[in-house]
Amino acid sequence: VVTTGDGDTVLATRNADAPLLPASSQKLFTAVAALTVLGQEHRFETTAVAPAAPSDGAVEQLWLVGSGDPVLATPEFAAELATEPFYEGTDVVLTPMADLADAIVAAGVRRIPGGIHGDDTRYEMVRYLPTWRDTYRTDGQIGPLGALTVNDGFSALNPEPVPVEDPALFAALELTRLLVARGVEIGGSPGHSEAPSDAAVVGSVQSRPLGDIVGGLLRSSDNLTGELLTREIGVRASNDGTTTAGTQAIVATLEQLGVPTEGLTLIDGSGLDRGDQATCTQLIATLDLGELPGLQILWDSLAVAGETGTLRDRFAGSPLRGRLRAKTGALMGVTALTGLLDVGRPLRFAFLASGGFTEGEGIALRERVAAIIAEFPSAPPGDALVPPPAPPTSG
Repeated sequence: VVTTGDGDTVLATRNADAPLLPASSQKLFTAVAALTVLGQEHRFETTAVAPAAPSDGAVEQLWLVGSGDPVLATPEFAAELATEPFYEGTDVVLTPMADLADAIVAAGVRRIPGGIHGDDTRYEMVRYLPTWRDTYRTDGQIGPLGALTVNDGFSALNPEPVPVEDPALFAALELTRLLVARGVEIGGSPGHSEAPSDAAVVGSVQSRPLGDIVGGLLRSSDNLTGELLTREIGVRASNDGTTTAGTQAIVATLEQLGVPTEGLTLIDGSGLDRGDQATCTQLIATLDLGELPGLQILWDSLAVAGETGTLRDRFAGSPLRGRLRAKTGALMGVTALTGLLDVGRPLRFAFLASGGFTEGEGIALRERVAAIIAEFPSAPPGDALVPPPAPPTSG
């Protein structure tokens, strides 16, 4: 689908209502629902609680309670990300776990005889959706899901990503390490358990506003952020921190905002699941919501061709550099691009394709489509953009 820059006139359309795999372009749905349900000023707060306030420099035990912050990070992880070319020149949105350690020390804590436990009971304990391909985990496309996750759920990024088994336990381990480095004596071993309901808050750290986090979700296509936001939407909508509750709330929110939802199937919040289905009509209608108060940040959060995020290394020598803003999507046999284009004439567009192509071939296809859209009203027949059929399977 291609429309004018104001969204009022359809310039071209082909199979716009055919449900296809949206891949990561689906994150537009998650972003809009999160901004609507939670609000762009929402901040995640990770707290440290104890059975009682510090006494004589000690708390018997400490619980680290997660609220679903998808960008909680240690200084070492932040430094490692800073060396990644993908993030060069990008405002990487992280919540510094070190600030929480500093707050605990500032509260007078010098001894924790019973050790530190992680509490991630806000969300369900399903770490990876059962319908996901195992390669998503082994290739480091996403870490384990949980309401208390630090460093994207990885114990290391290089030379290969190493996902942790228990994200809440790993978070407790990392906080223990940070506090020991600050001179706090800690007994016992880090654990994973639910905090007492009447516990006293010893310290906390807040994330940056949700609007900033959505920027990372869309610009860098962060899968973990998409999934944890989905579960938080479920909590807000129905007090149910499951992926299923979250996806149901996302669809309901889109419908309330006027997006046609017939045929829209969301299994997850990131677009990794190959059971997800969406149409170009639904994607461009969601993109159009960027005109609404409270959702204008949606357009500012899109990757810019040749400059930022998933489009940083694309269109470098093209007239589209700096003039195309879009949400990308790519899986094996799936390619997607939805966004805004202004090369002398502002346009909006949504493109989905499935076929027998590799991920790299799909990226090349969507770039060819973007170049063609930029030439409107001149364009080849729609059939020229239809991807080749999938090769026959043996057996």
